[in-house]
Amino acid sequence: MFNTTRMGRRKSYLAWLLVMLQFLFIGLIIITSPLFHLKVWVIVFMLAGIAMGLYAIQTIRLGNFNISPHVKPNGKLIAHGPYRFVRHPMYTAILITCWPLVLGHFSYLRLGFAAGLTIVLIVKLHIEEQYLKLAFPAYLEYTQTSKKL
Repeated sequence: MFNTTRMGRRKSYLAWLLVMLQFLFIGLIIITSPLFHLKVWVIVFMLAGIAMGLYAIQTIRLGNFNISPHVKPNGKLIAHGPYRFVRHPMYTAILITCWPLVLGHFSYLRLGFAAGLTIVLIVKLHIEEQYLKLAFPAYLEYTQTSKKL
């Protein structure tokens, strides 16, 4: 539906650019982290973020999972598991995992990577919510009972 218009194509390109930027920032945070000398509190947050991400993927099922903000054909609205409380638990999991990596071994460069990642995820989240509102009439009601992040 969006892809048939010029504006829709632009949104689609933007969505994939955001996916690439997301992975770029995550990669930059990881490769600049002292992965073998992490503080205990950083490890605890990383494990919590990874657990939340795995729980979200298990809840949504791989057939409904999409790294782009586009809704998969025949996708289903999921509002149970972690989605009961947070509409974007995978984005939340990424932030819970990455921010402690930056704060536990701080530099302004790494802060820039984390800020860039956060901005990318927020923009991606807004695009995804536009698609979800169009695909699922019940999504608007769901937004009233859950937090974005």
